[in-house]
Amino acid sequence: MAAAGLVAGAGPAQALPVAAGGTSPAAQATLRTDGGSAAAVRAVTDVPLHEVDLTVAPPSGLSAFALPAPSTTGPTPDETDPDTTASDATTPDAATADRPHGSDRVRTEPIATSEHTTIGVSWADPAASLAVQVRTRTDGTWSQWRALDDEVTSPDASTSEAQRTLRGGTEAVWIGDADAVELSFPATTAVPADLELTLVGDAATDGVTGDVTDGAGTAAGTATTDGTGARTAAATTTAALEDGDVGALAQASSVAAPAIVSRAEWGAAPQLCAFDVASTLQFAVVHHTAGSNAYTSVAQAMAQIRNDQRYHQQSRGWCDIGYNYLVDKWGNVYEGRAGSGDRPVIGVHAGGFNTGSVGVSMLGEYGAVAPPAATQESVARLIAWRLASYHRDPAGSFWYTTGGGENSRYAAGTRLQLPVVIGHRDVAFTACPGERGYAMLGAVRSRARDLVGSQMVNPYLLSTSLAYGAGTAVASDVVGSIGWTLTVVDRRTGVELVRRAGSTGPTSGTTIAGWDGRSDAGVALGAGPYTLTMTGTDLVDGSPLVPWSQNFEITGSQNPPVVAAVPLTGSLRYEAVDPARLVDTRATGGSLGASSRMDLKVAGVAGVPADAKAVALNITAVSSAGVSYVSAWPAGQARPGASVLNADAGRTTAASTVVGVGGQGLVSLYNNAGSVHLVVDVTGYFTDSGATDGYAPLTTAARALDTRTSGGAIPAGGRRTVPLAGTSGIPADATAVVVNVVSRAAGYGNVAVVPSGSAPGITSTVNHVPGRDVANRAVVPLRSGAVDVNVAGSAADVVVDVVGWFGPGGTQRFTPVAPARAFDTRLTGRQLGDGQTRTFPVASVGGVPADASSVVLNLTATRANAYATYLTAWGPGSRPATSDLNAGAGADIANVTFVRPGTSGVSVYNNAGSVDVVGDVMGYFR
Repeated sequence: MAAAGLVAGAGPAQALPVAAGGTSPAAQATLRTDGGSAAAVRAVTDVPLHEVDLTVAPPSGLSAFALPAPSTTGPTPDETDPDTTASDATTPDAATADRPHGSDRVRTEPIATSEHTTIGVSWADPAASLAVQVRTRTDGTWSQWRALDDEVTSPDASTSEAQRTLRGGTEAVWIGDADAVELSFPATTAVPADLELTLVGDAATDGVTGDVTDGAGTAAGTATTDGTGARTAAATTTAALEDGDVGALAQASSVAAPAIVSRAEWGAAPQLCAFDVASTLQFAVVHHTAGSNAYTSVAQAMAQIRNDQRYHQQSRGWCDIGYNYLVDKWGNVYEGRAGSGDRPVIGVHAGGFNTGSVGVSMLGEYGAVAPPAATQESVARLIAWRLASYHRDPAGSFWYTTGGGENSRYAAGTRLQLPVVIGHRDVAFTACPGERGYAMLGAVRSRARDLVGSQMVNPYLLSTSLAYGAGTAVASDVVGSIGWTLTVVDRRTGVELVRRAGSTGPTSGTTIAGWDGRSDAGVALGAGPYTLTMTGTDLVDGSPLVPWSQNFEITGSQNPPVVAAVPLTGSLRYEAVDPARLVDTRATGGSLGASSRMDLKVAGVAGVPADAKAVALNITAVSSAGVSYVSAWPAGQARPGASVLNADAGRTTAASTVVGVGGQGLVSLYNNAGSVHLVVDVTGYFTDSGATDGYAPLTTAARALDTRTSGGAIPAGGRRTVPLAGTSGIPADATAVVVNVVSRAAGYGNVAVVPSGSAPGITSTVNHVPGRDVANRAVVPLRSGAVDVNVAGSAADVVVDVVGWFGPGGTQRFTPVAPARAFDTRLTGRQLGDGQTRTFPVASVGGVPADASSVVLNLTATRANAYATYLTAWGPGSRPATSDLNAGAGADIANVTFVRPGTSGVSVYNNAGSVDVVGDVMGYFR
C-alpha cells in the first residue's frame, strides 16, 4: 500500500500539500537543515516539532515519549536510490548519507527505537499528505534515506468503518533490528497537526517465537510444502478462530484453498468493530508492504503482520488490519482482516475500491527485485480460490463504479473497466506493488485462470422479476466446456420444482440455459419467491463447477377460463372415503398469487365418483406471504363474498368445509392477497345415488378426548386411538363423525385426526400456533369404529368433541348452496363484547329453508382485542359448554360449524374482550 515515488528509477519524493500548523521558538530548536544553522531553519520552516507526539506501541499498547534534543552533528552519508529499503541499504560514506533527498528539508535528531521493529507516522487529518523520509541506524551504520510513503487510503465512504475517528498517515515499515531512526520533512510546508511517530513491536520477542521456516531451511519437524515450493510453518485452514474469524473454507470454490496461517496463529488482536461485508467479490488488488525484504524467519513475518495490524488499529483508527490476506517471501499465506475467508469482507487497502475486492499484500518491497516464485504462486492460488467462489475470471475484466477517495485516481461515481486482478497503482497514486511486483501480474492472472479451469463467469438471470407464466434464462461467459444442471427451488418450502440439463462450450455473455417458467409437473409456477441454481462439471476432467444461484420472484394472478355452471342438487346422502390428497401446490409449484383462482378436480378422483354432488374437504394454507383469505365454491358460479379460512404470514392454517361440486367436477379456490400454497384433502362426498348414510347431530357435544385430564399431552410423533362408535350416542354402525378439534402446543406442528390405522402425515386437522388454542372442525371417517389422533412437530394437548355423525341411521340429508354471507358485525351492529351473546338469522340466506335441521356455517373471528377468546355457536336451548372457534388478537381465525338453528337463527357467544364475527352459509341439512 505504498504511496508514489517507489518505482524503480523514480526520483526523490516531492513535498505534497499538508495541513497548516503553528510555530514557536521551541520548534526552531528541534530541526536542522543540511548545511544550515538554526537561524536558517527559522527562515524556511513552519514545523512545530515540539508538539509532535512520538508514540511507542509495544505489544501492550501505545505510550508517548519526548522528542530527543536537537543536534547539529552527525555522519553525512550520500543519497541513494529511493527504491532501496531502509533496513537493507547502508553506505560507508559518512560524508553524504546525512543529507535527505531533495532540498529544503528539515529532520529530527536520531530517535532511539528501543528495540521496536516497525515504524509509521500519522496525523490528525486523514485527507492530508506529507512527504516523510526516514533512515535507520543498525550496528552504528546509517542506512540511505528513503521515502516513508503516505498511505492515503481510507475506508470506503459507504462503510460503517468510515464513521470512526480516522487519522492520516504513512505506511508502516519494518525496520528489523535498527536501534535508531531519523525523520525528514519538507521545510517549505507546514506539517499536519497532531503528528505522531509510532514505534511498534518488540525485538526481544518478535522474530524469535514459534517454529519457523525461512529461506535457509525449515524448523525441525514442522516444515511442509504444498507442491508449489511455498514453505509453510504452522499453517492451517482449520485452526481455532477468534474475534469474528470465520473458517477459510466456508465459501465453496472449485480451487482448493492454499494453506492459510490463521489469525490465532500469527497473534492477531481482536478487531475493534464489526466488519463491513460486500454483497459479492469482484476483483483482487495486489499490494506490497514496502518494508524490508531482510526478514529471516516466519516468526519475523508474523511480527510484521502483528505490527501492521496495531498501527492500522491504534494509529490510523481502522477496525482491523487493512489487507484481507498477506503473503511472505516463502509463499506462506496469512489471513489478514477477520472473516476474509468466509465472506467478501471489506478491507482498507485501496480507497474507493475496497468494496467488492480482496486485498492481497506481499510482505516486502518489490520495486527493484521481483517477488520470489513461491510468493507469486501463492498469490495466484489465493486469488484463484477467492475469485472462483464468485465466478470471476482472473484473466478477465469487469466494470466498477468507484467510491472515490483522497488518493484515488478516479473521482467518486466514475464507472470504468478494469482487469479482474489489478495492482494498487492501477487505481491510486502510488507505486504499489512496486515495479517488479506490478510486472508479475500478467503471470499471476494466467496462473490463476489455469487453476480455476472451466467455469461459468459472471452468470446472471435475464430477469429476476417474472410475470406468471413467463420464463427466463441464464447468460454467462464460459471458460472451457461445461455440462450444467439448472434447478428451481421454492424458497418458501425448499421443494425442488425444476431440473433441466445441458452443456455448452466457451462463450462470451450469451444465453447458456433457458427455462420456460413451468415445473417438471408441467404447471406454470405460481406467485412467490424462488431460487434458480446452476451446477455442473468440467467436461474435460469431470471436476465440479462452483454452484451459482440467483433469487427471483414471480408475480401476477392466475385465473383460468370459467367453466359452465351446473345446478346444485339437494337431499344428498354421505359416503366416507379414506382421506386423500387432491392437490398440494408445494409439490407442483402452482401457488396462488393475489386475486388468483384455481379450479380443482374433485369428482372422479381419489375415490369420489364422477356423479358426486358435494365433497367434504380439508383446506390448508401454507407459506402465506401476508394476511389473506381463501374462498371455496362450486366452479362456474360467481365468486362469493364468503371465505373458508384466513391466513397470515408465518402461520399454517387449516379449515374444513363442505362445498358443492361445480361444472366439470370442479371446485374453485381463490386467494385474496399475497401468495399462498394450498393443500386440499377430501374426506368424503355427498351424492343422490348409491350412498345410504345420513347425518345426525348430537343433542349435546360429546367430549371424546381431553389430554389435559386424561393421559397427558401427546408427544411429537405420538398417536392416540379414540374409540367412538357405540359411545356417547354415536351408533355402532356410524361411518363418520363431525368433530371439533382444539390443540395447544409450545411449538409449531399439527394435529391430524384420521381413520384409525391410517398412515401418519396424510393430512392435518389443526396447525399449532405456539402458546395458543387453535380449533378446526372436520368430517372424519371411522375405521373399526375409531379415529387416531396424530401429533407432529411439537407435543400438544388435544381436545376432541363430537358434534354429530354419519351413518345408515342418520336421517338428515345435505344440500349445498352457493356460499352466502349471513352476518358480518363489521358492517351491521357492533362487535361482540366480553361475555356477550348475539343471535343472527340464517333462514333464507343462500336458500336455507325455514325447516333446515342443521346449517353448515363458516364462522370467522376478526379484530379480536383479547389475547385469547373463544366463540360458541348454537340454536335452541342453553349454551353448550364447548367452543366452536378459538381466536385471539393479531389473527383472523375461521372454523366451520354444523349448527341447528333456532326459530330466531344462530346464537354466537364471545368469551373475552371484543371481537367482530362473520358467518357464511355453505349448505344445510334437513
